[in-house]
Amino acid sequence: MTWLGTAGMFITDGKTGILIDPYVSRFGMSKIVFGSHLKPNCALIRKWAEKLGRENIMAVIVSHSHFDHVADAPYFAIEADAPLIGTESTMNVGRGAGMAENKLIAVKPGRTMRFGDFTVKFIESDHGPAFLGRVPYPGTIDQPLIPPAAAGDYRLGGVFALLITHPSGTILHHGSAGFKKEMYEGIAVDVIFLGISGRGDTDQYLENVVLKTRARLVIPVHFDNFFKPLEDGMSFLPMVKFDEFYRKADKYRSAFTIRTMPFCKEVAILPINAAIEPHGATR
Repeated sequence: MTWLGTAGMFITDGKTGILIDPYVSRFGMSKIVFGSHLKPNCALIRKWAEKLGRENIMAVIVSHSHFDHVADAPYFAIEADAPLIGTESTMNVGRGAGMAENKLIAVKPGRTMRFGDFTVKFIESDHGPAFLGRVPYPGTIDQPLIPPAAAGDYRLGGVFALLITHPSGTILHHGSAGFKKEMYEGIAVDVIFLGISGRGDTDQYLENVVLKTRARLVIPVHFDNFFKPLEDGMSFLPMVKFDEFYRKADKYRSAFTIRTMPFCKEVAILPINAAIEPHGATR
């Protein structure tokens, strides 16, 4: 696995790779706040596609169509000649980037897709109350979104969690810190990548997502300051309250282990007994 910051994750078994929510352009906060038009950094995207191994990227999957999840995704798909997969709003971002229709795959909740030895199931979820108790940029993208475009043009468009199964184990990518009651009924996973920025009540979040899935290893993501360039290294997103999250998660140490991943470095996650040690940070 390679964590690209935010909810961006590259998962590979050495033969097949799945790229989720890749976002490396990292627009500055002032551009977001003042509604400046955002232009994806295609040179940086090309660099990262090469670094990850573009020939192994079989799919680019987007969990929802906010700018920090979808803005770069079509350009990664173009670099890898891979399909872009997500909601119809995500498809319109792909169209705005000039992608061919045969490379755009709109999916509905409950669909399952296979990539090599990976199986991906799309589970309907909710976005966390990220801004003053509200979901930012609600609604859908109903026509091709041609960049440069403002952050507010990247409408939510629906939210997926991704249940990823492989002979080595089961991974859950829960990139946005909201949830639907009972969405994980009957589901058990080995590892969960858990988005924690913009969450509501931490105890309820842990109870309904982490404990419900009986995850053995919890890796928090989407807590980094994605308004700063990747090359500046890891720093915390303002108001993410990581210490509060860790303190409450630590109460369940008998149920699961919590680890953080290194920033932009490949580490082994499965099998569980090799999980991100000694490379990852332990709190």
